Amino acid sequence: MDNTRINAIISEMTDDNRQRDLWRKVLAAVSAGEAATDNLMAALRALLEDLEEENVVAGIVKLSDELPSLPVTDLLQAAVKVLGQMRRENLTALNQLRQMLSELATPIIRIWQDILLVAMIGNIDNQRAQDIAEKLLHRVSSSRSKVVLVDVTGVSMIDTAVGEFLIEMFSAIKFLGTEVILTGIKPDVAHTLVKLGLNFRMVSIARDLEDALRQGIAITMEEKKRRKQLAVSLAGSEAGSEDANVEDY
Repeated sequence: MDNTRINAIISEMTDDNRQRDLWRKVLAAVSAGEAATDNLMAALRALLEDLEEENVVAGIVKLSDELPSLPVTDLLQAAVKVLGQMRRENLTALNQLRQMLSELATPIIRIWQDILLVAMIGNIDNQRAQDIAEKLLHRVSSSRSKVVLVDVTGVSMIDTAVGEFLIEMFSAIKFLGTEVILTGIKPDVAHTLVKLGLNFRMVSIARDLEDALRQGIAITMEEKKRRKQLAVSLAGSEAGSEDANVEDY
């Protein structure tokens, strides 16, 4: 390719010196043929990171009009391949960011012995609801917690979908042998729940987080008391059995 001619064409395409350099690198890679495939992909990527897709395509079309020998089909195919790779990378980064935001927006904290606190914040869509449920159930199972406090103070709206998700999640937690205490329901949210006919009878309701913690501690203390009584009862049964065996002798 005639460099003077190429520079003239590129100068007509843009006034930006950086973009001119990027276009020159693309054409240099094309001129080098198949051996420069990696260089071509790198040059196209740099161009696509700097320009909109439409502008890159328009530039390739312009070059093909001015330079009939340009392998425009190969160039467009390479550009599509680079775009696909960039989109896959962006999707991966976006998913990682969503996961990070989900973890930050729904912290699960061990607030007391055998008691977990889940603080829900912001809007909850189906994907986020599923992430919260999976994360919470895994944490409850691994920690063998007796009580989970669910604080929805930071949830601006609870509609039918969110309400049904909460009911489903609470039922799953109770299947693991863990009690659930729900708190932080605002007056307007409570009114909406009544209108929607959603009922959280399977869990205890607390007026605020302090009340929820108090109820949670009471449940864990009662559980410990029952265990202690059971241990004493079992010890007494074993002692009685041994005495009976001695008398038999």
